[in-house]
This record gives sequence, C-alpha cells and structure tokens, in this order.
Amino acid sequence: MPDAVENSMVGLQVRNKLLPVFLGKVLPVFSLIVITILYSRKLTYTDYGLFQTVWIYANIIGVVISFGLSSMILSNNFRHFTSFVTQHKRRILTLYSIGWIVTFVIFYFTANRFSATTKILMTGFVILQNVSTFADTLFIKKNQLRVYLLINVSFTVLFFLIHLYFYFEPFVLDRLILSIIILYAVKAGCLVFLKKDHSLYDDSKIKRSFGTNWFFIGINEMTGIIARWIDKLFLLYLLSPAAFAVFFNGAIEIPLFAILVSTMETVMLNNIAANITNKENAVRTFRESFKILSLVAFPLFFFLLAMHAELFQILFNNRYNASIPVFLVSIFIIPVRISHYGVLLQCYGQAHKIFIGSLMDIAFSLLLMFILFPLSGTPGVAVAIVISTYLQAFFYLWQSSKTMSAKITQLVPFVFLARLFGALGFVYGLLYFAKTLLNVGSSVVLVFCITGCLIATGLFYYWRHHKQKIWAI
Repeated sequence: MPDAVENSMVGLQVRNKLLPVFLGKVLPVFSLIVITILYSRKLTYTDYGLFQTVWIYANIIGVVISFGLSSMILSNNFRHFTSFVTQHKRRILTLYSIGWIVTFVIFYFTANRFSATTKILMTGFVILQNVSTFADTLFIKKNQLRVYLLINVSFTVLFFLIHLYFYFEPFVLDRLILSIIILYAVKAGCLVFLKKDHSLYDDSKIKRSFGTNWFFIGINEMTGIIARWIDKLFLLYLLSPAAFAVFFNGAIEIPLFAILVSTMETVMLNNIAANITNKENAVRTFRESFKILSLVAFPLFFFLLAMHAELFQILFNNRYNASIPVFLVSIFIIPVRISHYGVLLQCYGQAHKIFIGSLMDIAFSLLLMFILFPLSGTPGVAVAIVISTYLQAFFYLWQSSKTMSAKITQLVPFVFLARLFGALGFVYGLLYFAKTLLNVGSSVVLVFCITGCLIATGLFYYWRHHKQKIWAI
C-alpha cells in the first residue's frame, strides 16, 4: 500500500506541472504546424524548402550555443546552480563566448543557400530565441507557471499573425525573419516579471563534478540535436531545395508529440531533482512517463498509419504524395518515443553515458544512411534513423538500469505497453477496413475523433486512478 501511495503522489506531481508546461511549449509549435500546412500548399517547392531550412538551422544552432544551460537549471538546485555560476563567472562567459563565435562562423560559411543578409538576420534570430528559452526555463523552475503560460499564449497569437501576414502578402524570407526577431526580443524582455531570489548560496553542497556534468550535458544536447536532424543535414547538401522540401514533409517529426516528450522531460527533471536522494521516487517518475506518453503516442501512431494517404490528400492537396514512402517509415519512431530515456542518467551524474549513446546514434545513422541511400533513396535514410533510434533507446535503458540498480522491467511497464499497443492495433485494424465505406473527408474526421476520444479517455482514466490507487501493472 505505501508503494501505491507513493506512485499516486508521483502521478499527481507530474500531472500538476505537465499541463501548463505542455501548453506553453505546444501552442507556438501548433501555430507553426498550421503555418507549415498553409505554406506548403502555397509556396513554391524552393521557397518552402528554404523556409524549413531556416528552422533546421535555428533548432540545431540554438541547442549548440545554449550548451545545456536549461537542463542544468532544471535538473539542479537553483541556489547551487547560481552559486556555481557566480564562482566561475569569467570562465563560463569565456567558454560560451568562444562557443558562440565558432558556431556562428561555421554557420556563416556553410549555409550556402542563404544570402549574407539572411545569415546575419538568422544570427540575431537564434540569439534572441535562446534568451526567450532561458526565460521560459526560469519561469518553470520558479513555478511561475501562470506567468509562463500567459507570456507564451500572447507570443503564440503574435507569432501566428506574423506568419499569416506573409501568407497573404508576397513571401519575403528576410522580412519574415526580421519580424520574428522583434517578437522574440519582446518575449525576452518578459524576464522583468521573474521573481527575484535573495536567498543565500549554500556552497557546501555543490559537488566538484558540477562543472563536469554541465560539460557532458552540453555535449550530449549538441550530439542529440545533431542525431535528431542528421537525416536532414545529410540530404540538405545532396538535394536541391525543391527535392529537400519533398523529403522534409515525409520525414517531418510530429511537432505536437515532440513537445509532449520535451515537456515530460522538464517535469521529470524537476520532480527527480527535488528529491534526488530518493532513487525509488526517480524510478517511479521514469516508469510513469511511459504510461502517460504511450496513451498519446500509440493512438497517434495508429491514426497516422491508417490514414496517411487521406491526410496527405487533405493537408497538402496531393502536392507532396511523393513524400508518403518516407512518412510511412518515419512514423515508426513514435512507438519508442514514449519517454526521455536519458533523464535518470542526467540526474545522477552519468551524462557521459548519454554522450556515448548520442555518438552511437550518429555513427549508426550515418553508416546506415551511406549504405541505404544509394540502394533505396530517401526512404532508406528514414529507415536508418528508425533503426538507430531503437538502438539508442535500448542503450539508455541498459545504462539506466545499472545506474539505478534496477531491472529494465522495473523501469519500463512492458506489460501495460504491450496490452495497450495490442488493443489499439485491433481497433485501428477494424477502422482501416471500415474507412472504405466513407469518403475521404468523412473517414478522416471519424478516425480523428475516435483517436481524440481514445487519448482523452486514457488520460482521464489515468488521472482518476491517481486519485484512488495506482494501476497494478
């Protein structure tokens, strides 16, 4: 019974923080999803390819220059973090300055598809985007979730309106980037609403390995973002902007779910760091993340698998049907992305193992891409990414089980996941054959509504049981 109470408390802690953090992260991305669909229907293949290339560079460079800053804030006692920064301020500023200069110089001389003006604008865009992300992190860390949510809702509305303006007016990439720069500058200014912390530093509790762990977390995030976008980077210099646009729309990661995974990581880091000596609590938090995310991921996976042709017809007006083979392969990443597998390693000072896993992921991805791309084209690149993702997930689980002195079966609720996956597979199998009785629009609406109901029912059932008792699985 005590275990059931502990599990229930973990679930409630995750629930209370998950929704506001998720909404704050997902709203801007959701607006970008809508814009992506609109732009893909209107812009030329070349303009659309350049538009998506901007976000690829922004995502990669943003993670590189932040170098684990947000993760360090979330996964550590904030007073310990600020004390460490105060003690080593000069060294930290020097290292970050060097990293920023080197990164932007490399970007300037390798981003050959952009003009010099566009490159300069993107530099300002990425810097302000990082300051805004830093602000979000501080609001979450200090539990100012209402302010955090209000800022991000306002940001989303303006972000969408800016893109909508360039949808109806002639599309000019540089003007779009400049408008977003101004918006990010305003959001960064919202740091003035952050609560001040005047508490004393507790230097005695700062471990000597603090800086080393920060270094590895930064390296891990760099290699992780490269691994995440390695297929796009691989083809960015091999394909024309038009051909790249076709591949991108097939291999595009489901942004909504990616944000949910990121949100779960944030909540887990906060929850584990708050009671870092309690490994049982950490294991429970990690295990519960699989249950929560699978209730969203599995229905979404089967929906995309069953309705892929209809979705491409409706969303992209049949302009990107050539992307479907890549899409069908890429969505098989979704079933394994039901947690952030490196959280336990990060919190317990094993960031070097995350680094090894990221290097393995990149190495396997590149090896398989060089083998499969000449044989099967862009779908082969997608296969390489799927295989390497599964291998990386297994490696992190193996290392986490060693770190926590627990079996992998204690970290992952395999029985629950197998039952859920099997039941949903049966339901969507029936829906796949039933959709032939309806026209395209009606079948998409029907299956989409059923998917939404399944997700909502599963999550409601989960929250309800955390008020009473934890699932006995």
